[in-house]
Amino acid sequence: MRRPYLPMLLALVLMGILAGAAVAGDIVTVPTANQVKAGETDVAVYYISVDNSALIAPLRPFDIGFVRAQTLYAGLTDRIELDVHRYDVDKVGADTIFNSTVVVQPEDLKRPIIVVGGRDLSRVYGHASYFVSAAKTLNPPVGGPPTGPIYRLHLSLGTEDNTLFGEGRHEGLFGGLQVLAKPTFPQVGVVALYDGNDIITALTYTHEPTWPTIKGGTYGGHTWIGASYTFNAK
Repeated sequence: MRRPYLPMLLALVLMGILAGAAVAGDIVTVPTANQVKAGETDVAVYYISVDNSALIAPLRPFDIGFVRAQTLYAGLTDRIELDVHRYDVDKVGADTIFNSTVVVQPEDLKRPIIVVGGRDLSRVYGHASYFVSAAKTLNPPVGGPPTGPIYRLHLSLGTEDNTLFGEGRHEGLFGGLQVLAKPTFPQVGVVALYDGNDIITALTYTHEPTWPTIKGGTYGGHTWIGASYTFNAK
C-alpha cells in the first residue's frame, strides 16, 4: 500500500537529464519531449533539501528534511522511452513510479520533436496524468562548431497532476528554456521552466561529453543537487 503523503512529494524528485542542449528525460518535474534513443540508458541520483514551509499544510507536521531519488530512462526504440523513478522520503518511506513517452514526430531542422506521454502509469484508477510535449533547438550548429549559445525551447499541454504536494501541476500550458553556453562556456548549461505552479531553475556542468553531468538548482522554495550519466547498452 502506498503511504498516503508520499505521492505529494514526488514534485521534488522527478529529476531529469540536463547534459547537453537536448537529451532525454524530464527536467526536474516538468515533462518534456527530450528522449533517449534505442539502446540508450540514463541513470541519475539526487538529493533534495526540503523547505517544510513551502509544503502544503498536511505535510508540515512530518518535518521532512530530505528526499533521495534514483531515476532511470531507457530507450526501448528510437520512439519509445520507459522511465522508472524511486524515491526515499525522509520520515515517510519509499516508492517507485513508472512513466513513458512515445515520439509522434521526430525533430529536424524545421520541425520540433513532439511526444505523447504519461506519468505514474502504475496507477490505474484515474491518478495518472497525460501530456503532449514539443521541443525545438532554435540555433543548432550546422556544418561546424556552434557560433553562439544553443537554445532549446520546451512547450507542453497536459492534464492535471495533483499528486505533487497535493497541488495542481501540468494542467494546460507549461514549459520553458534550456541554454547551453557554447562556445564561451561549453560545459555549462542553464535551465528555467514553469510547471504550472512553481518556477524551476538549474545549473548543469559536464566536463566532457562522455562524463557524468553534475547539476543543481531550485524548485520553488526547495533546493536540489544531483548527477546523471547516459550510456549506450549496444
